[in-house]
Amino acid sequence: MTKHHNLRFGMVQGRLIQAPPGQLQWFPQEHWQAEFFLAAALSIDFIEIIAERNHNAANPLWSDDGTNQIKSLVKRNGLSLHAFCNDFIIDHPLPGNDDVLEQNMRLIDRGARLGCDKYILPLFERSELTLENTQAFIEPLRVIADKAKESHMTVCLETALNSSQLVSVLDRINHPSLSVVYDTGNRIAFGHDVPGDIRLLGKRISHVHIKDKNASNENVLLGTGLVNFRTTFEALADIGYDGPYTFETQRGKNPVRTAEYNIGLVKYFHAEGFSL
Repeated sequence: MTKHHNLRFGMVQGRLIQAPPGQLQWFPQEHWQAEFFLAAALSIDFIEIIAERNHNAANPLWSDDGTNQIKSLVKRNGLSLHAFCNDFIIDHPLPGNDDVLEQNMRLIDRGARLGCDKYILPLFERSELTLENTQAFIEPLRVIADKAKESHMTVCLETALNSSQLVSVLDRINHPSLSVVYDTGNRIAFGHDVPGDIRLLGKRISHVHIKDKNASNENVLLGTGLVNFRTTFEALADIGYDGPYTFETQRGKNPVRTAEYNIGLVKYFHAEGFSL
């Protein structure tokens, strides 16, 4: 194993602010600006911007004034702009839907305006990618990847497929701008072998989401669920992963204190996994 020196953290938008009851993935509405200051205080490098499951015109991502505000907050707080995620496709099917494809085109333009490097596509629920429907996804994913490539972005796919299935699908689509976001919690919930998955996917992993889940598929405090973070970070060390780690974690009673705990846990297991 090689020593890793460039540990960077991101936070999915809304996870540093307490959400309404029962809402995990949540855009913090009129409080969204405050999260950039909280992130800076925690030495988090970036907020992973989200486009919501249902279009929200008030989300600053969709307006020039809003993206200018985001860039100003990023600069003021010494942060960066790295990744953005399209949750819209979870409730709106991507294959065979020109309107959804056009939404992706517009969103990539918005991400390009921010200067983001990675575009996260969670292919679940209405847009779930399977071995059986892969053919229907090939054209729209190639169109999205072509568009992202123009802005020097990588498209990071998140799916329920195991690693060997995902490698097969990526080989079929065959686009250099397509890669994988590896989500520790979702992978364990799907019953996958997390370290084995990571080693098989290897350099196809360009982004990592950190979360923990229990046997009931609930997002729980890191270290209290099914994910073995020691073996996870050993596997990430073996493949030489040098990208950031984005927390897509539950908030707990105090989101900032929970984030502090999460950062400490990942630093510990990261150091263990990447030690010589």
